[in-house]
Amino acid sequence: MTLPPPDGTWSVRPEGLPERASGGAVVLRREGGGWCVAVVVEPGEYRQLPKGGLEPGETHEAALHRELREEAGLARVRLVADLGVLERQNYARTRWQVTRYFLGLTDEVGERPLETGFRLEWPVLKAVPPLFWPEQARLVERVRQNLERGEYGLT
Repeated sequence: MTLPPPDGTWSVRPEGLPERASGGAVVLRREGGGWCVAVVVEPGEYRQLPKGGLEPGETHEAALHRELREEAGLARVRLVADLGVLERQNYARTRWQVTRYFLGLTDEVGERPLETGFRLEWPVLKAVPPLFWPEQARLVERVRQNLERGEYGLT
């Protein structure tokens, strides 16, 4: 089954839609002279950034590290910047996703994800394939531009 891509209606919060806090990341890895970005491919070939909901008592950072292990097989990601919050409806339109994104760095390529049917890809940051969620694509582009300007202090 192929899901239709989300449009602008996903960024409008209907009254009464319950909120779900989550953590996500733009995870970078050096390869050669450039950067690659972690892209999780969910069953159905839906590419997106690694992210997931907070469980009771978890911080955004703890939830993100758990999700990185589950969805991407990444265990050694160092968070270096807070990229802010992005909000939208989940695909089922049953929750209002409030996702705090971080910039993370790793030197690992990732093990097999714990989530069945998930896989990790490492496209070059300058040529990321289309992501399912448009706000994530804009975030990745913003990170790319900021890296070029030296805003994160990474060399």
